[in-house]
Amino acid sequence: MRVVATAGHVDHGKSSLVLALTGTDPDRFPEEKARGLTIDLGFAFTTLPSGAEIGFVDVPGHVRFIKNMLAGVGAVDVALLVVDASECWKPQSEEHLRILELLDVRHGMVALTKADLVDDETLELAALEVDDHLTGSSLEGAPVIVCDSLSGRGIEDVRTTLDRVLNEAPAVADVGRPRLWIDRVFTVRGAGTVVTGTLIGGMLSVDDEVIAGRHRSRVRGIESAGEQVTTVSPGARVALNLAGIEHRDLTRGDAVVRPSQWVTPRVVDVAITQLPGEQMRRRGRFQVYVGSGEHKAWLRVLDDDGQLARVRLDEPVPLAPGDRFVVRDSGRKCTVAGAEVLDVEPAARARDAVHRLRLPLGARVLSSHLWLPIIDVPQLTGTSADAAAEIINALVAAGDAVRLDHWVISSAHLELLRSTTRERVQDHHDARPHEGGIELGTVANELRITTDQLRAALADAEDLVVERGRVRSQSHGGGVADSPDAERLIAALEAEPFSPPAPADVGVDQGVVRALVREGTLVDVDHVVFTATALDQARHVVIDAFRERGRLTVADIRDLLGSTRKYVLPIAKWLDREGITRRRGDDRVPGPRSGLSELL
Repeated sequence: MRVVATAGHVDHGKSSLVLALTGTDPDRFPEEKARGLTIDLGFAFTTLPSGAEIGFVDVPGHVRFIKNMLAGVGAVDVALLVVDASECWKPQSEEHLRILELLDVRHGMVALTKADLVDDETLELAALEVDDHLTGSSLEGAPVIVCDSLSGRGIEDVRTTLDRVLNEAPAVADVGRPRLWIDRVFTVRGAGTVVTGTLIGGMLSVDDEVIAGRHRSRVRGIESAGEQVTTVSPGARVALNLAGIEHRDLTRGDAVVRPSQWVTPRVVDVAITQLPGEQMRRRGRFQVYVGSGEHKAWLRVLDDDGQLARVRLDEPVPLAPGDRFVVRDSGRKCTVAGAEVLDVEPAARARDAVHRLRLPLGARVLSSHLWLPIIDVPQLTGTSADAAAEIINALVAAGDAVRLDHWVISSAHLELLRSTTRERVQDHHDARPHEGGIELGTVANELRITTDQLRAALADAEDLVVERGRVRSQSHGGGVADSPDAERLIAALEAEPFSPPAPADVGVDQGVVRALVREGTLVDVDHVVFTATALDQARHVVIDAFRERGRLTVADIRDLLGSTRKYVLPIAKWLDREGITRRRGDDRVPGPRSGLSELL
């Protein structure tokens, strides 16, 4: 299925045309029927001559209901612009066309309606005027079909032309990241909450876990074009029956997405397209229209040319680069600009953003993230997993980036980390020549990265060696850890990493133990000696458990490590001290250095 939105001035016959094409009156409310005026969105379905199914979103044409019009066109890419042959081009014809252009709607047609009310010469002049207004717009060259909804004149031509337009339009993209902008919310007796909208970005299936607005939910049922289905593809009009959520918790403008697939920012950096003749303020409050929603926002132009801006929304919205929205001046009640999202996690300082926003997409995202998790690239670029992999491959092939474990890091930043580490290591060797190196965690703290990140950054550094939780120069000796007594003690401790024997039981004197502690090979926690490697392993085990459970007791940690309370209490204390965990009553929860900021 494809979805087509109507557009055009009030009383130019949009709803009558949809009724003639589908047999369904899209005006749903008694007030609309009584006044003959579309107030809110209407919906109808039909099958075109080719057999293709099509859904219409009929929008109001009156300027008072412009926000409802914007809610209807925010997720479509094909438009049916309706112009009354007897009145021809009017103010809302122009504004609706500009809105379609700002949303990058490049496919559509024009229906020149009420043809029976005028003579042939007037029809010809009206068609010429429409062509003149379309020139230079995103719909330039769109077919213009003369029709009359009451007599049926030209209705079949409208059908066949729509068929051709839809066949020529590119298929709706499936990037594996579905998003449905909600345009209606209601309840159905015996079913519960139902939302409707136009699905884009990916498929949805019954029993999928989703985020609706800010609430977790599950897709209980799906309806499209009046039929119950188990799976629905992008591009279709969809009704979703959602489980575990009340209808009052949702509103028009909310989105339904899969968990962990979208960034939901309040601040985005955008490219601005100002409408001809409009002079947008360089900063101030505006109304922005994203998907089916209306949002208050603060907008600040970033560059001298007025082409880049930072937008601060009052509410978080699931967005990705490439998304478009419309900017209106609420004071003057007019559309002033459109915006294309460039960065959903912008630099903290606005003045740092301008250079980055002019970079290609991959370089732009990389420049905003010193350590870019590979798993996050699709949502940060707004692409499929395959396209995100191609972006990364291109950056690496160009020498601009390097893969390090599950991160991508710029080549320049990697070299900076390594050179800074070399300097810090050499300073340590000069000050303490008898030690085997500096503790990895100490250097990581100074660089404001995690130990895992530093270990990954140094993995291929030929002149640096990482061993036993420390880093040293390749040319520097290993220190006391290379002595026979030290090797015997380390082997004994590593044999039972979480229940280590006392050094005295291994026959090693305290002088060797103290030297190994100074080097960082061993760690003394409340007179229990562990290897630094064992504690690092414990850290990994606990962090992995947090990802599944969110919080742990001492008994949980004991069971995870296969140890006893005698040894687990010192380990838990060390984890607290290192910021990996923090106490909350009798439990442990992720600490600030756990790398699990989403669970804090």
